[in-house]
Formats: sequence, structure tokens, C-alpha cells
Amino acid sequence: MAASGVVPSIQGLWRSVVQAGRRTLGLPSQLHTEDRRVLEQVILPLYASRSDIARILFVGCAAYTQQYGRLFGNREYWTIDPVQRRRRYGSERHIVDTLQNLGRHVAPDYIDLIVCNGVLGWGLNTPADADAALGACFTELRKGGELVLGWNDVAPRNRVVPEDIPALRRFEASEFGPTRVTRWKVQAPNRHVFDFYRKPVA
Repeated sequence: MAASGVVPSIQGLWRSVVQAGRRTLGLPSQLHTEDRRVLEQVILPLYASRSDIARILFVGCAAYTQQYGRLFGNREYWTIDPVQRRRRYGSERHIVDTLQNLGRHVAPDYIDLIVCNGVLGWGLNTPADADAALGACFTELRKGGELVLGWNDVAPRNRVVPEDIPALRRFEASEFGPTRVTRWKVQAPNRHVFDFYRKPVA
């Protein structure tokens, strides 16, 4: 390896070790991927800037998601994850359950925004589970409420794609912010995709 490549390699290895250590200790950490940058620096801040977004549900918890609630200030920020030990990464309003059972914890038409990123293909692995989970999202979102669905368009994570989930047909496509895209394909090895939906008002 050329001398000029040694230092960046060592720095990259050190960052990985530090992040792994922080995750082990339950401390905040970050994933340095392009899709995570888009979520953390573009998507979440834009929703956090909107006055009509007061009740938020973030699906799935990990060490690198536990700081997201701070973006929304003193608004009502919920998290949900079925794994008990991930409660430590969740918000004060944390639910230990599957997304399919969201209706056991939240009233219908209650939530303004649901962010379901990295769950399709990473827990919601069958058409039936995905349909039940996203059907629950539809029920608990208020009319005009929005859903962000992030997923990897690579095998085996794309065994269930949005087009194959009946519950998503109840939503309408939503244009995201100034980009006005309804589907944002991130240029990265995992071919991450963000789809934006809205629960119809009528």
C-alpha cells in the first residue's frame, strides 16, 4: 500500500473501532453512509422545520438513531422497535412491539409523520408482514399525514418491494420538499431508496 493510503486506512479503521465501542456501550454513534447522510442532513431536518409536523413516529432503534428526536425539539416524538434491549435507544415515548401492532398503542388518525427506514427487508421480510405493518401506518396517520419508507434495492433485502404491498396503494405519492421527488434513489452500493407517501385527505 502506498504511504499516502496508509493514513486514511488507519483513520477509517479507528473510526470503525470507536463507533463499535460506542454502540456496545449504548452511546450515540453514526453510520457514515450516503443514505444515512441524506436522512440525517436533508430529510429529517426538512420535516422538523415544518409547523404541521407535531407527532412523529420513528420505526426501528439503534445507537445511531437515538439522537434523531432532538431534531424535533419539544414535539411529540415516538419510537417503536420489537426488541426489548433496543429500548435504550428509543425516545421517552417508546413502544416495544412490532409495527403491525401500532394500533394497540396509538389512536387512529393521530400521527403526522412516520419514518420507516431500513425495516423493509430487515424485519418486514414477507408480503403479509409488510402489508400489515404499512396498513397500521395508514390507520394511525392523520389525514394528510406522511410516510417516509426507506429500503435497499439489492438482494436479498428487496424480496418485498413497495409495489407489491397492497397497503401502500391506499396512500398517494407525496412530493418531498424542494426536490419535489416522490422517490429518491441514493447513489450508493446499497441502492437505498426513499419513497414518500401521504394519506389522502378525502
